[in-house]
Amino acid sequence: MAIAVGSDPMDNLPMPNIKTFAAADVQRLRELAAEAARIGEAGPDGWSKSDCDPMVILAAFPSLRMKPGYVLRAYQFRSGGNGNGVVWAMHENSVFPQPDDCPKIAGVFLEPPKPSDALDDLMDAIDGDGSPWSYLSASMFRREISEFGAMWHGCDWGSHTILGGNPLRAKRTGTLESVSPAGNWTWKEPHPKEWKPQVVEADGAIKVTFHTYTGLCPERILRHTDSFTPGSYRFANEGVEVASAPGGYVY
Repeated sequence: MAIAVGSDPMDNLPMPNIKTFAAADVQRLRELAAEAARIGEAGPDGWSKSDCDPMVILAAFPSLRMKPGYVLRAYQFRSGGNGNGVVWAMHENSVFPQPDDCPKIAGVFLEPPKPSDALDDLMDAIDGDGSPWSYLSASMFRREISEFGAMWHGCDWGSHTILGGNPLRAKRTGTLESVSPAGNWTWKEPHPKEWKPQVVEADGAIKVTFHTYTGLCPERILRHTDSFTPGSYRFANEGVEVASAPGGYVY
């Protein structure tokens, strides 16, 4: 492509495609996923096959689907009212063994069982409609499925609320009632120019960025950036603590 003499080559670069979304819509997506993933507290201690099918969580994300031939399977860990789970993507015809009959992941919390046929990253078995919303949905789905089976002290991501504005200025309702006064906060990053969840497509890459508030002690505001390549729903994540306060709660 010829460039006119004296012109700035940057003027010929394509403009990024930026799409923002309402935080309430993203939060509702998470709520639907949480409603689908109802794990019974009663059950054997230690690892067992989950009594909840993780495929029901994927169904809460209409823009996502399994790649042909794959399915999600899950194990559940229980101990004294606490719980955690692990979900794997497998070929649908693969045998799903009992947890004691497959290798454990040494050095990882609770040493979860991993069937020999399971993919290393379940997002490699996830497909979608290619829309900006589908990539934002993938960001939420990955976090929801990672907290599958979490109970009491096993919970973390469930304490986060998707933000659409500065929570220190917003009307304190619902889950944000515990936000500490603005003077108690230490800002470690500049105030975000855009609080709403957004998807940016530029230079052959897709980035999903959103902010969350958690009151899980200490209180924090975080920025999450997930980087995708077009056509793949596996992503690399970078999390940055934007601000913190000494208040909050513990489980």
